[in-house]
Amino acid sequence: MGDRQLAKGMLSFAKPYWKLLLFSILLTGFIVIASLAQPFILKVAIDNHINGLYDPMISAQQFKAAEVKEQLENKNILYKEIATIDHIVYFRLESSNPHFQPGLRAEKTAIVLIKNNYYLVHGWNEGLNQVKGYQLLRNNQEIKISNHTYPVSILTTKDVDQFRTNDYQGLIYLGILYFLLIIASSVCTYFQNNTLQFTGQYVIFDFRQAIFHHFSQMSMSFYRRNPIGRLVTRVTHDVESLNQLYSQVIVNLVKDVLILIGILFLMLYLSVKLTLICFIVIPVIGVVTFYFKRVLRTSQRNLRTILSRLLSFLAENLSGMSVIQLFIREGRQLEMFNELNEKHYRAGMRQTIINSIFNPSIGLFGNISLSLLVWYGGRSVLDGSITFGTVYAFTHYVRQFFEPLRSLADRFNQIQAALASAERIFDTLETKPTILNPVQPKKLSEKVQGRISFQNVWFAYENEEWVLKDIEFRVNKGETVGIVGATGAGKSSIIQLINRFYDNQKGIVTLDGINIKEVPLNELRMHIGIIQQDPFVFSGTVFENIRLNHREVSDEAIIKAAKAVNIDLFFSRLPQGYETLLGEEGTVLSAGQKQLLAFLRAMIANNDVLILDEATANIDTETEQAVQDTLKEISKNRTTMIIAHRLSTIQHADKIIVLDKGRIVEMGNHQQLLKNQSVYYQLCLNQSKGIRMKERV
Repeated sequence: MGDRQLAKGMLSFAKPYWKLLLFSILLTGFIVIASLAQPFILKVAIDNHINGLYDPMISAQQFKAAEVKEQLENKNILYKEIATIDHIVYFRLESSNPHFQPGLRAEKTAIVLIKNNYYLVHGWNEGLNQVKGYQLLRNNQEIKISNHTYPVSILTTKDVDQFRTNDYQGLIYLGILYFLLIIASSVCTYFQNNTLQFTGQYVIFDFRQAIFHHFSQMSMSFYRRNPIGRLVTRVTHDVESLNQLYSQVIVNLVKDVLILIGILFLMLYLSVKLTLICFIVIPVIGVVTFYFKRVLRTSQRNLRTILSRLLSFLAENLSGMSVIQLFIREGRQLEMFNELNEKHYRAGMRQTIINSIFNPSIGLFGNISLSLLVWYGGRSVLDGSITFGTVYAFTHYVRQFFEPLRSLADRFNQIQAALASAERIFDTLETKPTILNPVQPKKLSEKVQGRISFQNVWFAYENEEWVLKDIEFRVNKGETVGIVGATGAGKSSIIQLINRFYDNQKGIVTLDGINIKEVPLNELRMHIGIIQQDPFVFSGTVFENIRLNHREVSDEAIIKAAKAVNIDLFFSRLPQGYETLLGEEGTVLSAGQKQLLAFLRAMIANNDVLILDEATANIDTETEQAVQDTLKEISKNRTTMIIAHRLSTIQHADKIIVLDKGRIVEMGNHQQLLKNQSVYYQLCLNQSKGIRMKERV
């Protein structure tokens, strides 16, 4: 999947929260403006106020001041009236207008600093704070600059303070503005961070919900192909990688891009030459980034793949720890775990090394750019072509420019990790369920009769490795049908097809004459109850585990059902009775108790069709007899299918289907099949021999 498709998919999850993201971006815009304004304020403070004393000026008699102002305004020259001393008004010009000819009404004027003394030069205003090639003449009353002589007068401290009056006020205003920008930027950053965190959590909540909902729609074949550890990784680690993308990277990426664009424009505005000098290294950064993009993505994919394998192995081994210890395989399993752990370690170290090269390289290029700025900018200040404030602002802007690049380098790893995770998540979400609801569904009656028909049914889990071959039988309303056969004969596969956990490749399975593929899945499964051989127990109380989706069933009804099958005693003896917590965080039930719990689930559901898949395999003989008596009662007027290894549990069945290697080899009731003295007779004979041998032992 391409980056554009991934971005489109991720933005689709963020779309419901576009208002929050827009608010964050607006706050980001203000933060960027405040951040870019701060160095510019310092530049103005230095050039216009701290060093403003040395800016070009013109002076005029007080009675000519109005005419001079009019002349400046007519020529669109910016000026500032800064002082009136001895009836002479002084106007400060921008440093870009030193060659302005004021005419007869005024003269050029400048202040220069020579040997810690301030001199006012008359008739010349091209000086800065340092004057090269000057010579004081006639007892410091004249100055020779570039072979021209100009009269000078020394300024007192009071005169200097008067010239700086506006500078002092300007510095106060700029200081207040700088402080307000910092405060406002901090407040905006606080709200932006909170908004991003909220948005990220909302989006991640939707992602997890979408993934779990997708998992709940997938068929059993999906779970056969995908280890649980791999799927858990999707919901945990992969989604968490996206959390950082939404809560930190996206808007901050916008912020960094805006900062880069803003700095570029400001630097070009201040000095095109300095900007080009500073950005000599940018093409090299582009090449390095393009290279590391591919390397990091590959590294992230490899790391995530190995992590999935590691978690899958861990989940599998923790679930089967009893078998590992029983067969003394701890050492071998540890070796296998260490091998996967070593691969994960190496993949993580490779990623760390790549980051340790890529991230500092951006800082290195930034320092090279700063060095070029100091070299060229320093020379330009000395020769007077660029002001010190401009160079000082450039040092800030260069740092600010490469800070987002360093930040992007840090986030680059997050982005690549998120894209790798997103790729895996969307691949999972785009995996279509193989068991689908029909486009034009047919409705079953509110209470089905339970007539089940298999017509020339063929089924394979993989390709054409047929598990069921040309299966054909009918179960009439209210019949009890037993299905027997050797291990691997295909007994459980028949049950999987009736519930549409899998779909048959050939033939038709019907319920009440309707093809089950034309019935909505929820409606089909609502009418069919299954008691499995190894039922699953959820975290929750006994009541909750029995009730499941039937919330209308009262606690009293559950207890009554348990007493009806003589298994109330099992649950009453638990620490808190039916309120006892079960599952991983609660009491662990035995295999037999789990089957009794599953039996109660089916009774409470009161389905029209009841299927028992080795439901009494782990129940003792005494309890089994009580369950069998109850089963006979609840089987009346209800279609019941029983898969059993204990042939005694299906002797009362109206019909017994005998399977062998995926085919039906016999069909009839117990007595008929015994008379045939064929496969069923042999199964009964073998089982009887086994029972007698156990009794002798």
